[in-house]
Amino acid sequence: MQHPVAARHGAEGRSVALLRHAAIVMLAAVFSLQAADVKPDKKKFQAAYDRGARADEAGRRDDAIAAYSEALQYDPANVAALRARGADYLAAGDREKALADFEEAIRTQPGDGLSYAARGAYYAAVNQPVRALRDYETAINLKVERTEVYTGRGNALLATSQPQAALDDFTKAIKLRIDNPEPYRGRGMALSALGRYRDAIEDFDSCLSRKPDYEQAFVERALAYSALGDYRRAEEDLSAALARNADDLRALRVRGAVRERLGDDQGALADYAEAIRRDPSDARLFLVRGALYARLNRNQEALQDREQAVRLDPRNPEAYVARGGSYHVLGEHEKGLADRTIAVTLDPDSGVAWEARGNAYFLLERFQEALADLEKARQLEPDNKEVAALADQARAKVEAADRERKAAEEEAARQAAARQAAAKQTMAQTEPLPVAPQPAAPPVARPAPQSTPARTPARTVPAAAPLATAQLSKASEAADHHSRGRQLIQQGKFQEALQELTLALEASPEAPLVYNARGFAFLQLRRYKEAIADFDQAIKLNPSYQNAYTNRAAARRAAGDAKGAAEDRAKASALFDKGTNR
Repeated sequence: MQHPVAARHGAEGRSVALLRHAAIVMLAAVFSLQAADVKPDKKKFQAAYDRGARADEAGRRDDAIAAYSEALQYDPANVAALRARGADYLAAGDREKALADFEEAIRTQPGDGLSYAARGAYYAAVNQPVRALRDYETAINLKVERTEVYTGRGNALLATSQPQAALDDFTKAIKLRIDNPEPYRGRGMALSALGRYRDAIEDFDSCLSRKPDYEQAFVERALAYSALGDYRRAEEDLSAALARNADDLRALRVRGAVRERLGDDQGALADYAEAIRRDPSDARLFLVRGALYARLNRNQEALQDREQAVRLDPRNPEAYVARGGSYHVLGEHEKGLADRTIAVTLDPDSGVAWEARGNAYFLLERFQEALADLEKARQLEPDNKEVAALADQARAKVEAADRERKAAEEEAARQAAARQAAAKQTMAQTEPLPVAPQPAAPPVARPAPQSTPARTPARTVPAAAPLATAQLSKASEAADHHSRGRQLIQQGKFQEALQELTLALEASPEAPLVYNARGFAFLQLRRYKEAIADFDQAIKLNPSYQNAYTNRAAARRAAGDAKGAAEDRAKASALFDKGTNR
């Protein structure tokens, strides 16, 4: 398959293109004038035309074009020669000249259905199926009953997602000419699009019985086998296609995917690598190989492939979702979140993108935002059970966080009340006792000296009061550091959070909530041993602490303790079922 010539850039390239177009228009005008002024020489025309037909049969395309051009000198209005030369121009990749010939044929003889069919083939070749469909319908309305015309319209219907109508056209084409392999291949593709894979395989068998070296039929049959889960036969068909055409990149890509299904990861990597070598501009190839690298835990290589996919196709949300996944696996959660936010922005109707960002928020323990994204994903994909399960997990985390917050608020309120009570008690203990008033001396006939009233000694402040005040001050200090530490975790500032949480524990060393929070900060910094130690202490202080078990499971899994992680997950699940997370 020949690749199209790269598009020209700059003013010079555009000028050349305009000149070429003008030349083609002029050429068409010359043919028109000749058609009016030159008397056809039928004998010389037929000789040149037959020479072109023989050159076509022998595969000498340039000779055929030259012969048809000579024939048109003798009969410029001959639409058969225009169609034949246009077809050769199209096969040679000169699309502008091909279109000019087909349009000249239609202008010269508007009632010629075959000219419309030829232009329909041109539009199909340049991936304009709607225009192709219109031209094929015109040809059929002009009573052209030929298998290639119905096959062409069937292909255009398939390209515009109308497989049932395509099926009818291919069946009509087969009735018109039962020995032509093309409509069997087309009908097989229509049946596959309708999910009738076994019927499709029968049509591909019929196609290959008529054209045993038809590589594309092998590829299509392989896809049908894959849909049925018969990957071994699919691999055989794809290898057969590649044996007939080693340059078939689609067969190479699909065989790589089939080999993955068969567990042949090295064979799949070899196919993907060869396909990338041949076409390093295909972002899809980097994405599929990156996914395989990720599954094999070759995470740096997966990231490299996904980065290349983003460079090649920066408007593809799938590439950002995939690269974000690699960032998360490598512990770079903020980068992962940024990529998945781009994916949501590029395609706000993608449930996959919303689910991916929800996962990113979940990993960052931003559960409220995770829940919002996962609920959006569930709206877009209401039948996706995995999204529903993730949303339920996020909701459980939000509810657990609410319970923790309320518990912390209640504890802070208790501490504040205790501080107020202690302050009142201290004031009462340090206030001097009032002196009882003394009655005035009764009047006497003669003055007498007044006696001095006895003073009541002042009471001393108990020694324990300053100690109680100090303890309350420590509790308040611990609560403040704990609050700041959790805020820093929410902001992704884990190293700074460690400092605040450590200060909280120095002030109040019996706080399971603080140990759990600090353990999470250690976990995000990939300091798994220290994280596990903090989660151990949180669980020791509160054996019913579900969130601490969940976090310790994540730390143990990251540290390579799969058995311990499974035990912790089971314990957390049991506590969740009981509604316990104190």
